[in-house]
Amino acid sequence: MSENFDNLLNDALAEFDAVERSSYLPAPGAPAVRHTVAVRRRVRLTAFSVAGALLIAVPIAAYAASPRGNNSPPNLIGSASPVVSANPTPSLAPSSASPSSAPASSAPTVADPRNATLTLPAFPGMEDGCRAKGTRTFVNGTTTPAEGTKLVIGELAPIRADLDGVPGDEELTTIRCQNDGSVNVTQLLALKVASDGALTPMGYVINSADTPNVAATFSREAITVDDGVVRLAVYGPYQTNGWPACDRQVRGYAFRDGVFRQVSGPTTFKAPSKNFHEVDFRNTGLLMGRANPDGSGRVYCVPMVNGVGEADLDNGDDKGTTNYTITIGGVSFADASDGEATFAILTLRSPSGETSQTLQSFQQDGDYPLGWEVLRSGTNGVKRIEKAEVSGKTVQVTVTTNSGVQVWSYRPSATNQAWQRVS
Repeated sequence: MSENFDNLLNDALAEFDAVERSSYLPAPGAPAVRHTVAVRRRVRLTAFSVAGALLIAVPIAAYAASPRGNNSPPNLIGSASPVVSANPTPSLAPSSASPSSAPASSAPTVADPRNATLTLPAFPGMEDGCRAKGTRTFVNGTTTPAEGTKLVIGELAPIRADLDGVPGDEELTTIRCQNDGSVNVTQLLALKVASDGALTPMGYVINSADTPNVAATFSREAITVDDGVVRLAVYGPYQTNGWPACDRQVRGYAFRDGVFRQVSGPTTFKAPSKNFHEVDFRNTGLLMGRANPDGSGRVYCVPMVNGVGEADLDNGDDKGTTNYTITIGGVSFADASDGEATFAILTLRSPSGETSQTLQSFQQDGDYPLGWEVLRSGTNGVKRIEKAEVSGKTVQVTVTTNSGVQVWSYRPSATNQAWQRVS
């Protein structure tokens, strides 16, 4: 085999690889929703087109010897059918090869929902604030149906799957409604892909009898499609303000009689008792507070089952998240300026096995126990938080520091929900 042919073959395969690795970037928005989708059929047709042009001039044995051959890209989580590529694009980019060197593909180009005109149905339960119904033209993922109101589509890269059981492709993506009235709600939108690649909305997927919209993680890792049923993890009814819901469930939705309906999973959300003495903290959803060095903080939902839960915590500085396993110790109660506070030590374990601890003061604010971070290991010289005991209106916290075991006293602040160290 000639050296020129080797170079020609490698260059062509490299060019094909580069085309398939290109992808459009969704508009900034909800965290964790990144990726795009392509049809495996297009990938194969492109591979065959490049290989076919080379085979005109060289023996077929040369292509058979290539380590790439026409191997298909792997499937990704989130799709029910083998049509998702590892580095997909919504539409095939034009090849830089000359027209005479590769025959044109007959596969249709699927429209990009982020740059398309769609006739949308009314936004479930929020149409007055979203104004989604009607013909809407999206440019770079955004349209403004009314002053102060914005619709954002495609923050979840489309997931290709069979949703209606008839020939033809469908895809799922997110559509988010945001307005000046503190509304920021996300739905899953199903789109029918026509033979010419045009997109037609089938409807909004999340449609439960107890709530039209949910708090959920709209990511490819959290959404699966199997035999036409779209399943995703949800945490409670969507609310425009207040602390997030924290009753994790997996619900399934399917296209039935022209609309999407819930077909599996729990049909109601539950909230724990307002009396924390009646709450089993080992088996309920907790809101764990995390303080940052700059004084800011975040709250994470930690659904507990038999004393163990999980949460994806921010790494800071836009470095993504890390999934931690979280266990809860015993709880104790103390009087606070705004009522009774409940204390518990949470232990966090990273995937690498490293552990840290946080002492949380749980209070009644919203539907789920809301934790405020009193102390965290790794700060203030604390190597380990051993225990927290209530003594009247103070909490005695035993810690191991670089100087040995110490007992620190905390009391509630007179002005806010924080706890102050007094000794």
